Amino acid sequence: MNDSRIGLKVGFFVAVGLVLMAVLVLSFSRGLTLFESTYKLRIVLPNSAGLKPTADVMMSGVPIGKASKLKLLHEGRSVEVTVSILSEYKIHTNALFTVDALGFLGDQYIEVTPSTNSDAPFWKDGDEVLGQSPFNMQEAIHSVAGLMDQAKKAVSDLDHAIDTVNGTVLSGQSMSNLSLAVQNIDSMSAVAIKVAQGADDLIRTNSPEFHVAVNNLRNFSDKLNQVADHLDYLVITNRPVLDETMRNLRDTSASFKQLATDLEAGKGLAGALLKDQEMKAQTEALISNANAMAVEFSTFGSNLNQRGIWSMFKKPKHTEKKSN
Repeated sequence: MNDSRIGLKVGFFVAVGLVLMAVLVLSFSRGLTLFESTYKLRIVLPNSAGLKPTADVMMSGVPIGKASKLKLLHEGRSVEVTVSILSEYKIHTNALFTVDALGFLGDQYIEVTPSTNSDAPFWKDGDEVLGQSPFNMQEAIHSVAGLMDQAKKAVSDLDHAIDTVNGTVLSGQSMSNLSLAVQNIDSMSAVAIKVAQGADDLIRTNSPEFHVAVNNLRNFSDKLNQVADHLDYLVITNRPVLDETMRNLRDTSASFKQLATDLEAGKGLAGALLKDQEMKAQTEALISNANAMAVEFSTFGSNLNQRGIWSMFKKPKHTEKKSN
């Protein structure tokens, strides 16, 4: 009887120990105690990137939950990760869920990056969250390899360019031409120095004449200013006379314009002469007769000067013999 009672006690203690061990194993495996309240979220990721079912969920480096299950979606094009989050940690709907690693080769975990906007609502139990693509080391290595290939090509092109420069620019002929160009530049520099010295000597020796010329220019400028002031004074003081003269010129111009208009219209004697053809012909005949009379008077005056005034009263002798 005593042995059976002792056996029951030993069996009870063994059973309790097994239950406690199972609870401890579950607690350590899930990272959460059985007595803490949690809520579940379903995070959809393009790639799990080696995430384990027992991976941690961390926010700012603090564990806030555990991953419990991974499942393929859309024929393997995406992964659904079920996580359990402690109820005391509320996550806004604008937070970012990404897969990250502890160190360079550490275990993968789910990083929750909260947003600065705290007005968004919180995720609830059973909600589906869209996560971002994790960092892919292989893609990074491929991209680095591509960059290395491009760098090798750039170095090869640079080597080819250096060889081209060495073969063309730094050749013996080019160096000799460069040396000749440097000598020519030295010669031109010496000539320029001589020219500058000559100009300096010219300015130094003729500085009094330059000063006199500058003074003359200054005096001439002053006289021009005085003449301009005098002209301004004349214009200001004789403004009424100038205005009267301008008015007279305008009146005279208007009179000439009116006279031309009257002539064009045939008014007055001059206009009639211009317009009437008969009177024009008579005037031309009168002028022609006057010219003829002037010619006769000129001939008469010439004969008078040559023969004298008495010869004009003599009658010419008629020779009968010749006439008979």
